[in-house]
Amino acid sequence: MSKKLLYAMRHCETLFNVQHKSQGWCDSPITPRGIEQCRIAGEELAKCGVEFDHFYTSTSERCCDTMELVCQSAFGEIKPYVRMKGLRECGFGIFEAKDDFCEPDFIGGDPTLRSQVMAAAGGESDDEVNARVTACLGQIMADPDTHNVLVVSSGGVLRHFFMTVEPQNAFRPIRNSNCMVYVFEWEDGAFSCAEILQQDYSGLDCGGLDGSGVPNRWSIGGAGEPPRIGLR
Repeated sequence: MSKKLLYAMRHCETLFNVQHKSQGWCDSPITPRGIEQCRIAGEELAKCGVEFDHFYTSTSERCCDTMELVCQSAFGEIKPYVRMKGLRECGFGIFEAKDDFCEPDFIGGDPTLRSQVMAAAGGESDDEVNARVTACLGQIMADPDTHNVLVVSSGGVLRHFFMTVEPQNAFRPIRNSNCMVYVFEWEDGAFSCAEILQQDYSGLDCGGLDGSGVPNRWSIGGAGEPPRIGLR
């Protein structure tokens, strides 16, 4: 079986990202800065030279908006895409739309306890998240007509999937930036992560939430972090 490629992108900046609120199954609008992130991410995606044949997003509006804006920038048109609940962010239960600091962090350094607390609060456990996203992406890539896929989802669920695929890199410090891309390879029914594409939007100034101002600087990669993080 030939090797297939999965480009899994996190959505662009949203209002809740700016306000530091938990954003799982709930949603919030994308910001003017997020729109600019999509434009830049699309331009960079076009440079990769990958011919995508299928497009999928989470059912969250922030992911659909990101897909459409990125496609407009990369390909000059909105590509037909499929919305799938299996790709949506982790469910945070009663912590939805609450300030980030309200979420249970690793308790005593044990991530399993955080998972248990989240599930007890009406959210999803780590095992539930991993099972659904792995099944969903596996179903997508197993389609014989699929070769190169672009997916837009959320940071938490993509991080979970990465940790499942690359447990040896599970605790590697990786910046969870908007419009970052995990590049996965799929061969013989198994995933591996080839690289991670990061963008640094720290110099992107859109004048805040009202959208006034224009971007004045953009560079790839953060301090001490290359734009393309190789994992093999």
